[in-house]
Order: sequence, then structure tokens, then C-alpha cells
Amino acid sequence: MIKLTKTNAAEWNGNGFGSNTAEWVVVGFENIAVRKLGINWFAVDTSEYAILNGRKVNKKIAKADTKAALLDVLANKLQAAA
Repeated sequence: MIKLTKTNAAEWNGNGFGSNTAEWVVVGFENIAVRKLGINWFAVDTSEYAILNGRKVNKKIAKADTKAALLDVLANKLQAAA
């Protein structure tokens, strides 16, 4: 079972600027961040980067529609890697 630790709380940026979602990391794998971007949840490796259209972006590990589904996919990938 994967446990998460919140690194940043959700915050309101003011009228017209929207809000930022909370940020999480996987306990024991602090280089893996769990984030909600738009309507999807992503797990990214913050220690590895890729160059995409001239931009440096974090390496995507997994994607799912819900946080629970993402944690299931991530648990399978981490178990397979071990």
C-alpha cells in the first residue's frame, strides 16, 4: 500500500487567478510526486527530466482519472521495479 505525504496545501490565488492544487510525494520515494493537472492525476519523477519542445519537464510515471486509481497503477509499477 502506498502512503502519501502532503508537501504543499491547495491554495487560492485570488479572483481571476484560480487556485493551485495540493502536492503530494510517495513515502519512501520522495522523488515521486503525485499531482492533479486538469481532470487527471499524474505521478512524476522529479529527479528525472525529459526535453519536450525545448522545455525541461518531469518524467511521467503514471496517469489515471482518480487519485485512488493512480495509486493502484503506481503500486503495481513500483512492485514490478523492486
